[in-house]
Amino acid sequence: MSRRRPTARRLARLWPARVGSARARLLGLALLLAGCGAAKRPATFGVYAVWLEGHGDEDRAELDRFLTCLIDGSTLNAFWDGEARLVRRGSWTLPAPDGALDWSDAAAWLTPHVAAGRVPAPRADETPVYLVFGGSPALKVGACGRNAAGEVAGRRAGLAIVRNRPLCWPTGDRVRTETQIATHELVEAVDRLLGYEGCAGGGACRGKPVCPSFCETFVGLACPGAPTGTWTGCEGGRVDGWVIQRFSHASRAPGTCGQCATCDFTPRACAPGEAGCGAAAWGEP
Repeated sequence: MSRRRPTARRLARLWPARVGSARARLLGLALLLAGCGAAKRPATFGVYAVWLEGHGDEDRAELDRFLTCLIDGSTLNAFWDGEARLVRRGSWTLPAPDGALDWSDAAAWLTPHVAAGRVPAPRADETPVYLVFGGSPALKVGACGRNAAGEVAGRRAGLAIVRNRPLCWPTGDRVRTETQIATHELVEAVDRLLGYEGCAGGGACRGKPVCPSFCETFVGLACPGAPTGTWTGCEGGRVDGWVIQRFSHASRAPGTCGQCATCDFTPRACAPGEAGCGAAAWGEP
């Protein structure tokens, strides 16, 4: 059963007449109304980056810099409009699995590593998202990346899988693949955990050629120290910064995967001292 939000007039009728002066009554009423309208804190998602040893993990230092920019120094968290925020927890390299690991088995493979502390256990007040980097032949991913909601070490978690071999885009630059696909899978994994369709980065927003202006989705995230003139791999395009992509709020609805929706959100680096941007937006995690 739904409840109507109390109005000032209704609350005034409920307020005891014997509560002292009119001024005291008004002050108490204002505090009560403020409590009714208080903004809900966003759900926290801790991002744990995991690399398979010997399978692109030499890129780990640069991707750590990129993720610091993306999570701590960009407007990415604004995509969720106060519903969620990402918090960077760090990165770890783990021994590659014996044989080829199917991406759908990644949660089961991670569980003993988290249980043994080789990847830190998530905090009690967060939902972990494991961002796993690897490629053929150690990790089988039949696409540029995959994402899912599941369970790791007894906790509900998101899996964001980044295939870094073979390359997704013909640039000869593995980092270009890793930065764009990591951004894509991370956003969609968080959406899945929130109950949305995991397609915010689909259609035109992932550069699907049947969509108009599909190369315009690829943009640069230019925090201090980011590369310049980076090839996007799409019609010879170049951007300054690490290659990322735009996203669509419309594609979060069920049945919209693959549609050429308008990509209405573009993450950008925070300007120096910009209030409410990046890690400063919500204070300490």
